[in-house]
Amino acid sequence: MSIQHKIQQPSADSKDISDTNVGQEQIESFIETMEILRSLNSEFPIQHALSLGIISLNPGLSLTELASKMNLPLSTISRIVGALSEHRANGRPYNLIEIKVSKEERRKKELYLTQKGHNFLKKIQGCF
Repeated sequence: MSIQHKIQQPSADSKDISDTNVGQEQIESFIETMEILRSLNSEFPIQHALSLGIISLNPGLSLTELASKMNLPLSTISRIVGALSEHRANGRPYNLIEIKVSKEERRKKELYLTQKGHNFLKKIQGCF
């Protein structure tokens, strides 16, 4: 059963959707996006999704730059990047991004989407 079928009618205390700036189509697109994310893993963390989006907009981004953009510690970003790449410590890796050593600075690791990552984001783009 799709999550769309589980949405309950608003209570008398809640605002009607027409009273907000968010329209029904946008909410339906949001729900569809969340379902696509859930198709990877029923508990796919929002930090993973945000990281994936930021990496897609900034190919070659370093871990430090991603940590800065996400306002998260580098240790947390390392775990997220490991899970999104092929280096996940626990569980199956997602293989949505790849980590490359920078040609200019060997200590710098650059982040790029894999083909699987590009294909996955194309599914999400189809929601909008």
